[in-house]
Amino acid sequence: MKLSPRDVIKLAQLAKLDLSPAEIKIYQKQLVKVLDYVNKINKLKLDKIKESLTGTEDNLVGPRPDISQSSQPAVIKQAVLQDGLVVSPEVFER
Repeated sequence: MKLSPRDVIKLAQLAKLDLSPAEIKIYQKQLVKVLDYVNKINKLKLDKIKESLTGTEDNLVGPRPDISQSSQPAVIKQAVLQDGLVVSPEVFER
């Protein structure tokens, strides 16, 4: 795609940018590359591509089965309870 320096100046004005002549040349080259890439993307035939939010096939990932399980780890099950509190051995000497 062709993009003249005048086109770059117009875009800069729309964006309220004040560009030097050197910057106009730099942006002209960069914008041509961007627009060429956009043209490549526009030429792709994406009609048969299914949309995806996860990037994987939807039928491969399903919801986890809802199974009721104890949430207490084995350590808690082995704990000694006294008056509703977990009793542990003394850590500090008296």
